[in-house]
Amino acid sequence: MTHARAYGLLGLVTIIWACNFPLGKLGLSELGPVTLTAARALIAAPLLLLAVRLSEWPPPTLARRDYRTLVVISLTGLVGNTTVWYWGLKYTSPAAAGILGASAPVIIALMGAAWLHDRLSLWNLLGIGLTLSAVLLTISRGSLEVLRTLSFNKGDLIILSSQSAWVAYTLYSRANSSQLGPATIQAGAHVVSLAVLAPLALVEHPWESLGRASWVGWAVIAYSAGPITLGHLWYYQGVRVVGAGRAAVFMNLMPFLVIGLSWALLGEAIRWYHAVGACAVIAGVALATRR
Repeated sequence: MTHARAYGLLGLVTIIWACNFPLGKLGLSELGPVTLTAARALIAAPLLLLAVRLSEWPPPTLARRDYRTLVVISLTGLVGNTTVWYWGLKYTSPAAAGILGASAPVIIALMGAAWLHDRLSLWNLLGIGLTLSAVLLTISRGSLEVLRTLSFNKGDLIILSSQSAWVAYTLYSRANSSQLGPATIQAGAHVVSLAVLAPLALVEHPWESLGRASWVGWAVIAYSAGPITLGHLWYYQGVRVVGAGRAAVFMNLMPFLVIGLSWALLGEAIRWYHAVGACAVIAGVALATRR
């Protein structure tokens, strides 16, 4: 894959994933976060296995490192990031989630410095500080009283915690030594995720929520199993071609897309701290990832 094609796919992935914020919020009004992710894995896994059957047959022989890759991609992707992200989104607004999610490149820069020994310049450090300020502005809703009393929205804190898994997913996607194709890795990771999430979903009584779900709930499941899964496949390919840092920068447009889509689809009110936080986090990410 050429760099131009990789950048094009990463741009498309950004749009697809931005739509998942307001749509995910709609789906969570009818389904639990584990149920939503498990249903996605249940539908996406056979589709991905079919894609492998058509494009990469005969299947490759899996080495020990391949099994490790499938487990890590699963636990840091669908299980550790997506499920926890849905959990947080249930208690916060899509706009806040979009701004907080955009801080991921800064975390990647910090992890890259610690893990890959990347050097951080003064501009990088200033960007990290600006991004952290944007995060504090967002989770405090622009209120000094919230900061003083530490009475943060739990959904915001859960969204932030999910980013650690996303950082690990992004870095491992680039650093792992597996020679498996992206479709095979995603298919295997979804099978592992289904094995983990299906028993956990029983706690949410999915037979009840799925039975009374409207077309909206099922449409959200279909969207997450189709375009969102395809987006992960494209994102994995893009990371392998252009690197984790450059791929993460494409997420810079996410806060603005999410804010606009949340207003258009949900009628969500846009506050001043959303606009300031979105601009600040993007500026911070640009400085933090500057080379």
